[in-house]
Amino acid sequence: MTLAAVLCCTMFVWAQDAQKDRNRKYNITLGNVQYAHHDEKMSADEAVGKIISGALTGKVSVEATKYEEDVKSAIIKGLSSAYRFNYNNGLLKVGDVVEEGNIVVDALITNIQATSDSQTLKDKDGKEHVTTWYKGAVEAVLTLKDAKSGEVIDNPTVGGWGSGNSQFSTSDKAILDAIAHLSTHVSNYLNKYRPIQANVIESGAAKKDKQKELYIDLGSSEGAFEGLSMNVYQVKKIAGREAKSKIGKVKIEAVEGDDISRCKVTSGAKDIKAALDAGEQLRVQSASR
Repeated sequence: MTLAAVLCCTMFVWAQDAQKDRNRKYNITLGNVQYAHHDEKMSADEAVGKIISGALTGKVSVEATKYEEDVKSAIIKGLSSAYRFNYNNGLLKVGDVVEEGNIVVDALITNIQATSDSQTLKDKDGKEHVTTWYKGAVEAVLTLKDAKSGEVIDNPTVGGWGSGNSQFSTSDKAILDAIAHLSTHVSNYLNKYRPIQANVIESGAAKKDKQKELYIDLGSSEGAFEGLSMNVYQVKKIAGREAKSKIGKVKIEAVEGDDISRCKVTSGAKDIKAALDAGEQLRVQSASR
């Protein structure tokens, strides 16, 4: 009985540790930032090779541009906005940096440009007037490296583009608009790489065959906040393996404790209610913004 009690307590501690590490936060920092020549055409593979080479040799920027600080600031904003990362500016504590799971990001800016379009119209006197507007684009190849081992984890290409209706009177304004969008793409990538995860623990309000609310085991201790959008997944075991399929979305309406939040169902209300009524296991995972 004593052995059984010890094993039970040990398993409980393991379960607590697993729950605590589920949404663990890691440190992330920006390393080398390089710029390709604006007139140099470069494939994605060449860009990856160049930034890895730069990281290994310690070489500085290939070429700086007048947008250097704007692009760097946008990348830092994206790193800082990711749910499960703390941006560590300048690697303040070596011990914090080398801990397993922490990441150093190098960046190679491969494209900064503005494209223009013009329209010629005639006024009532027959005089022609030309209107020109611009749209911006910026692209970068990121190299994510494990801070402890130096191993390259991934090389995603991220970009920022003006929205479909964005039209600017100057190329500068168009490019700065694209740079602003770059931040969101950086944070979205990191949020997909390490999303916030939780389990549905109880159904809430419902109306007929539609689920209106539900509760998840995610609270203030793991970074939950009001307004966080999450995808809902149905989890099944197939041939001893876990498979999941997306059936809806929810948004946290209220953080009600360290490990509980109330969510509003924003899509898939029928499928979610049917799954809950059937006693199926449901999980949630943070969605891109």
